[in-house]
Amino acid sequence: MTIVSISVTDDLLKRFDEILTDKGFRSRSDAMRESMRSFVDEAEWESIEGENQIVITMVYDEVGPRGELSVLQHRYEEIQMMLHLHIEKGQCMEVFIARGPSNRLREILSKIRKVKGVRSIRYISTSRSVN
Repeated sequence: MTIVSISVTDDLLKRFDEILTDKGFRSRSDAMRESMRSFVDEAEWESIEGENQIVITMVYDEVGPRGELSVLQHRYEEIQMMLHLHIEKGQCMEVFIARGPSNRLREILSKIRKVKGVRSIRYISTSRSVN
């Protein structure tokens, strides 16, 4: 493996060390490799073609866009599973698990971003394995 040296502030390094310990990483190198894999996966997923899988989580107000999200589920056969959670008073979380052509999955994500009332969107894609 190649050794890489980086410069970071003391505060950032302290916070990084606390988090990697909490998450159970054995070393800074393990945590950095995982961070780099995630960074690369996300960047590649935005341009890669072919079949992919994605998990999308959305947080929204209870009186918000659930109907619009349900319409998306029925419009896109790539959405294979949906989970609805009440996370705290007045807020809900919706989870979509989808599989299909990358361009269709990006289209789904784009449509969700346009839904009014969605406060937060996060996704995990599994484009390919990077060692």
